[in-house]
Amino acid sequence: MSLTATESVAMHAAPLSPALANVSLEDRCVLCVGGLTGARNHYRTQIETRAGRFLHHDGGREDNLHRLTPMLAAADIVICASGNISHNAYHLVKSTCKKLGKPCVLVKGTGIASFLDGLGHLAQAQATHDGPSARGDRVIRRRS
Repeated sequence: MSLTATESVAMHAAPLSPALANVSLEDRCVLCVGGLTGARNHYRTQIETRAGRFLHHDGGREDNLHRLTPMLAAADIVICASGNISHNAYHLVKSTCKKLGKPCVLVKGTGIASFLDGLGHLAQAQATHDGPSARGDRVIRRRS
């Protein structure tokens, strides 16, 4: 899957969300489920430049769903591109995050801007202790 021109430019631009400006993930493990396969390295860069550890699961397209449960257990934070994963993976992410009390954001978009919005939202919620979803059900819709 190739990136659009807008997404390609966004990959090399500064973070899109002001919430990300001074965010440190403080060695927290961030699991990204779904998203654009071609943008995986960009997701990694965004996490690692903020002192986080990066995990990725494609949401059941090629990665085995049996691998997702232990990855969810190992993660401190979950960002899920809910429109780009299998139904089984979606329900597994929601139920496991709820059960384990993991902060989780389900983003509707699959691109880099949606990923950054989700990361910014999680970072703001963590900073204000406004837990986005220990229940795993916060959904961020990309603004047009």
